[in-house]
Order: sequence, then C-alpha cells, then structure tokens
Amino acid sequence: MGKIKARISQGIDFVTESWTELSKVHFSTPKEAMRATAVVVVITLLMAVWLGLVDLAATRVVRQLLS
Repeated sequence: MGKIKARISQGIDFVTESWTELSKVHFSTPKEAMRATAVVVVITLLMAVWLGLVDLAATRVVRQLLS
C-alpha cells in the first residue's frame, strides 16, 4: 500500500510541476507566428536555390571530368 501512495504522490508532484512550467510558457500571437513562418519559408527557399546551384555546378564539373 505504501508503494501505491508513493506512486500517486509522485504523479501529483509531476502534474503540479508540469502545470507550473506550463504557466511560464509564452504563446505567440498570430502576428508573431505569421512572421516566424515567413522567415522559415524565405530561408527554406534561399537554401533550396543555393543547394540547386551547387548541385548544378557539381554536376557540370563531374560531367566534364568524365567525358
């Protein structure tokens, strides 16, 4: 019976501590979320273009070396 009470006490402590930490979380406003999303999309597109150009250059170099 003592083990069950200890487990229940641990569970209650966990939930209490989790709730305390959750109260410290800053939730973004819709405007902030849109700005962050725009930044991610722009950076992703820039990286895609960069990697595409590097791949194109590497392909041409390899083709020149093999022919």
